[in-house]
Amino acid sequence: MNTLSKISLSALFAVFLTACEKPTQPTEQKPEQVQASEIKKEEVKPVDTGAEDYKTFRDWQDAQEKALNDAIQTATDSLTDKQKADPAVMQETVNKTLLTQLDSIKTSAEALNIQHSEVKALKDKTLEVLTLGTQMIIEGANMEKNPTPEAHKAFGELQTKLNQLAEEGQKLENELKAKYAPAPQPEVTPAETKPQEAAPVNTAPTEATTK
Repeated sequence: MNTLSKISLSALFAVFLTACEKPTQPTEQKPEQVQASEIKKEEVKPVDTGAEDYKTFRDWQDAQEKALNDAIQTATDSLTDKQKADPAVMQETVNKTLLTQLDSIKTSAEALNIQHSEVKALKDKTLEVLTLGTQMIIEGANMEKNPTPEAHKAFGELQTKLNQLAEEGQKLENELKAKYAPAPQPEVTPAETKPQEAAPVNTAPTEATTK
């Protein structure tokens, strides 16, 4: 059975290669066909949406950061002075707010209409960081309640992975920022040029005037 299978496959490849080796006769195109073909090529030319998509992502990022800070501020402001003085209560309040907001942020990010591949990669990396950040909050709370070596190890592994994702995301961010949002160049003031000194006039009497 194996021999028959190999022979059949060899035969199929032979037929395929033979068909590929046969030259095809070029068909003469009429001027109208050539023009239509050129127009079609121009129509399918991809449009670079990088600058627009990157601006959309940056605006979204700023809005989400503000919403997150506002939510944490509102949650902590609602605590009593006694609760604010308790680090455990403050941390629990912040964690609950973060978990709630992170879910909303991830949903919002998935709804972003990003077409550019590099900007989309940055968005996907951001989602990875948010997902891992959620896991770290949960693991951190569990570690405080039950600080076993296993819990510390699990939290440390998440921290290492988060640092790696953050570095990758920062690299993408820097590349996109340099490409689509470069820092403004300082204005170059023209250097002051000293006025050229006039050539000294020779006031000595010439030989013709002295004779």
